[in-house]
Amino acid sequence: MSTPELAQTSSTGRKKEEIYASEAAFFDAIAEGEVEARYGGELKIRPEEHLATLKLYGLEHDLTGKRVVDCACGTGFFSSLLAMRGAEVWSFDLSPRCVEVTEERARANGVGERVHASVQPFEHLDYEPGSYDYIVGKNILHHIPKIEEAGEMMFRLLKPGGKALFYDLQATNPILMFFRKYIIGKVSFIPKRGTPDEHPLTADEVEALSKVFEGRVKVTYPKFRFFGKFDRQLFARRYKPITALCDGLDGFVFKYFPSLRKYSYKIFVELTR
Repeated sequence: MSTPELAQTSSTGRKKEEIYASEAAFFDAIAEGEVEARYGGELKIRPEEHLATLKLYGLEHDLTGKRVVDCACGTGFFSSLLAMRGAEVWSFDLSPRCVEVTEERARANGVGERVHASVQPFEHLDYEPGSYDYIVGKNILHHIPKIEEAGEMMFRLLKPGGKALFYDLQATNPILMFFRKYIIGKVSFIPKRGTPDEHPLTADEVEALSKVFEGRVKVTYPKFRFFGKFDRQLFARRYKPITALCDGLDGFVFKYFPSLRKYSYKIFVELTR
């Protein structure tokens, strides 16, 4: 029987339990292919090749003794990377197969004892309150049916002064939002590549998180993503010259038109307990 929480409906009108099942099935299906396609079947990580990722989150320093929650851990790349920096990591995902691969990757990188992976929804984690230094995630907040519930969970889990750090998608660009609403998934040659219920973070959702954290929120734009989004939707980044052109245009806008950065599809959100 569903709990009252799971029986609630999201903004799409679907019950949470339906959304959870849909998300789990989607990411179960891609977990196998992602390891093969991105990593050539190799689960081992070379930390020196991923310093830019750590710097983005401000986690390039020694993390020995730090306790970290990796939200929607996927196939466990970030979980193992953080554990290799010394952190003890609690990882969760709705996808059972993703959790299995996360555990496999941790063992392959010699950090199996420091990565604790489980299948759980963001809003109903069973972790110890007030005991984590960092909560991190990439492209996860825009999958949450009710963002306030995720915010309240993060606030409950973090130590005083702890930080929640998320690299995600936002809905401030009217051109991209027009294409999402009227073009993507509506014509056969431009498929929707995400899950049915996901949507980029709105300004109202960021404000809702800010309220939970009593105004201690910082929003930045580490890169400009606009042309690259069209490359992904139209060509799945299959053609290197097109990808290079789109990425180059995005880089040009980021460097020479800083006032346009707020319209990037990508956003970095830092919340402090």
